[in-house]
Amino acid sequence: MKLKVVCDGDPSTVKIVNAETNEELENVVGVEVSIDAFNVETAILIRDVAVDLNNLEGQEIRYSDSTGNDGRPSNTDN
Repeated sequence: MKLKVVCDGDPSTVKIVNAETNEELENVVGVEVSIDAFNVETAILIRDVAVDLNNLEGQEIRYSDSTGNDGRPSNTDN
């Protein structure tokens, strides 16, 4: 899906819509835009997102885990 930011210059009227259908994206709480000479990046902040994750793999790493399993090499000099 391609998204489009629609604004008439008034920040209170900004909408994010599906670029193909013009259907408004709901629960948008913020938009951050970063522009430099070579790129444009946009982050859209959405609340109450329903996420469907399939075939996801991951590993939990805890910093300063009491068992020492925090992903860092052990150091016996401490």
